[in-house]
Amino acid sequence: MNIENSRYRLEVTNKAAEITSFYDKEKNVEYMWNGDPTYWAGRNPILFPMVGNTYSKEYYIDGKRYAMGNHGLARHATFEKVAETENSLTLEFYSDEETLKQYPFDFSLKVTYTLVENRVNIDYVIKNTGDKVMPFSFGLHPAFACPMGEGDFFDYYLEFPQEEYMKWYNHETGEFELRKEATKTIGLKYDELFATIMLEDVKNPYVCLTNGKRGVEVGCAGYRWLAFWTKPNAPYVCIEPWHGLGDLKENNVPFEERVGTMKLEPNKEYRTSYYFRVY
Repeated sequence: MNIENSRYRLEVTNKAAEITSFYDKEKNVEYMWNGDPTYWAGRNPILFPMVGNTYSKEYYIDGKRYAMGNHGLARHATFEKVAETENSLTLEFYSDEETLKQYPFDFSLKVTYTLVENRVNIDYVIKNTGDKVMPFSFGLHPAFACPMGEGDFFDYYLEFPQEEYMKWYNHETGEFELRKEATKTIGLKYDELFATIMLEDVKNPYVCLTNGKRGVEVGCAGYRWLAFWTKPNAPYVCIEPWHGLGDLKENNVPFEERVGTMKLEPNKEYRTSYYFRVY
């Protein structure tokens, strides 16, 4: 499936509702990671109903044991196209017998991609279609090509619009800690990215992956966590706004009380969105 304007073409697949391409027809530049399994077969999975995983890789609801793969169900689901306009596509994924074996709640998850010039707006609607309160977390995991048609990986960097004192995750202490120096740019280092750079409570509304001339701007306003990740020597960088957080250390907190977990009442909807813009 694709939508396009005079300059850009957006391609989306039913598998996981992932973007498979965002292409600049004028400059002949592909901005999305191509999913080469040599490095990582993913592209930009939707993280639902879990960001990351529990520390033990299992959890209990009403005394019954369940388990989901890392980042939940949506990344392995087949979505159905439910609406299309000249500049938008809407896909939806529903709970079924297989999802209920892993996550005992009825739901629907709808995603709408809208192409506006050089920008893609991405809107999500999660609905609790069951009769009990549904605990869940949610996040995004888009992977962008790096380099983007010119230069090499290390010519690029992450840049915020304003300097900010940020809380970084310390892998040694297992805590988010406020750094004494303000951050505006983050250089790309494979060891740091593979360990995952995680920030909490970022005030900047977006971050760019750029070489100073070409890049992508990713909105993160309203998301409590922001992460950056790649595999060693891989030509992509993931920019991940999260509304939830996986267990970073062992704990005995009930599933519904895990950090970042939201609770949706029966027949209610949860809405969130983000965007990316290329230049």
